[in-house]
Amino acid sequence: MIRNLFFVFVIGLFTPVVFAAQIAKIKGKSVLIDLAGTAAKPGDAFYALSSDGGRKALIRISKIKGDKAIGKIIKGRPAQGMALELRTKSASVAYKNNPYNAENKNRAYWGGLFGYSRDSMNVDINNSLSGQFLQTVNMTGSGFSGKALLDYELVPQVWFRGSSGLEMFNVSGGSVCGESNAQSCDAKIIYMTFDFLGRYVFKQGRLSPWLGAGVSLLFPATKSTTALSEASVTTTSVFNIAGGADIVMSQKMYIPLQIEYSIFPKSDEVSASAITFRVGAAFAF
Repeated sequence: MIRNLFFVFVIGLFTPVVFAAQIAKIKGKSVLIDLAGTAAKPGDAFYALSSDGGRKALIRISKIKGDKAIGKIIKGRPAQGMALELRTKSASVAYKNNPYNAENKNRAYWGGLFGYSRDSMNVDINNSLSGQFLQTVNMTGSGFSGKALLDYELVPQVWFRGSSGLEMFNVSGGSVCGESNAQSCDAKIIYMTFDFLGRYVFKQGRLSPWLGAGVSLLFPATKSTTALSEASVTTTSVFNIAGGADIVMSQKMYIPLQIEYSIFPKSDEVSASAITFRVGAAFAF
């Protein structure tokens, strides 16, 4: 008898722990959980485990009634019948500190962006006397920008990014411009801009990548050009395709990284574009 009890004790000691809580039903992003005596409270997070113990999903408890609980799928793909493992506090720190965490109450951030651009412009130059086409000048250059930033969540994973400030467009090349068709060709313009960008955030982590698109309204603040008529440099708009990532430092601060390709409206004589790299800092309201 004593020997049998000893064997039962040894087997129980070395048998892997069985997680009593399990997924009873899944509907969309909601999960019905059978706690089966497992201690839990709203806000707790559980890993959904495969048969081999691998973590397949993360579920956060939103409501408890008796021995049943309702949870929301945060990430991954759980399946009915999967066992659940409570996530420890240390494992949840990165999640709670993420600005893109759906439970984070800070849904708006402000800050600044500083940029460096590679600008290009193609202009058809006409003879100043006859008005006939002379040649197409390809001009390139670089400029800098500084802007205020506002990030705001529209729906989960979809954010609006608005910015406003000064943007430099600076190109030069060729020597067939001006009244004598012998001056250097250039276009040096500083715009006051208002930028509207929609972003889809793919992953909620310390590095949160995204893609987006939008438009910018450009108002010339200063302008100097030999390649164009200064009267033709007026308010305009550009279409932007952008991508980047936000480096999360804490729940209240992250570093936005952004690269965008901007296309200016094209005419019969002029086409222009810019590739801009931006970096900055954003803080919770």
